[in-house]
Amino acid sequence: MIILNQSNVTFDYVLPDQSTQSGEQNSNVVQTEVLSSSVSKVKSSDKAFLNEGETARQKVVVTNNSSAYLAALIFKDIMTSGATYVAGSVAINGVAQPSYDLSAGFPLPDLPAGGSVTVEYTILANNPKTDNSVTNNGAVTYTVNDPVRGPVTYTENTNPVTIALISTRMSVVKSVDKAYAVSGEILHYTSLITNTGTLNKTNLVFYDPIPAGTTFVAGSVKINGVSYPAYNPAVGFPLSDLAVGQSVTVEFDVKVV
Repeated sequence: MIILNQSNVTFDYVLPDQSTQSGEQNSNVVQTEVLSSSVSKVKSSDKAFLNEGETARQKVVVTNNSSAYLAALIFKDIMTSGATYVAGSVAINGVAQPSYDLSAGFPLPDLPAGGSVTVEYTILANNPKTDNSVTNNGAVTYTVNDPVRGPVTYTENTNPVTIALISTRMSVVKSVDKAYAVSGEILHYTSLITNTGTLNKTNLVFYDPIPAGTTFVAGSVKINGVSYPAYNPAVGFPLSDLAVGQSVTVEFDVKVV
């Protein structure tokens, strides 16, 4: 059914000869279509956030809440740059459909009144340093046999789902001041620890087993240039928290036996 509506304005005006005249003006006609179908499209995800390289299972439940018969259903979901569709992961009502392509779209079974279908698929988190979240929604296309106009096709979106993307990365780069040494020489080790992820790092503890053929030089530990004579890397010692992008440098010496 189509609901049409138009406004009308009547008015008076005075001509130069002082006579009064009446007029009227109609507005444009607006229309609203009353759908003969009511389709629920609820999207959800099994995870609220993803570390880079992790996957989430997305679910869309399509339900025909009307008395109309829904035919020729097509579902598609185009990923934003924050995530990638895992090829071959589509399942419909629990049955795997490995040949289905999410971005191209694929068919769903017809839905009689009260019927529903569940679509599931897997997405893979991309680099959170580029995108800190992924937001997307699916789209369902279906056809209804309207009693007046015949077959009518509609495309409707699901609700959007947003998943935060995170990275727990830490970079630890170690160096030594000598490539060759003889017995009795001192080796100076340096470790540069950087928070390269997207989350602050807390409760850091540094461990470094003393390599065979050497002995730890007591009192040689330095953190960011500050001496910590009681620290022993073989036992482990605490480091300060690291905000995103921050670094800390740890140094110590061993003696070649």
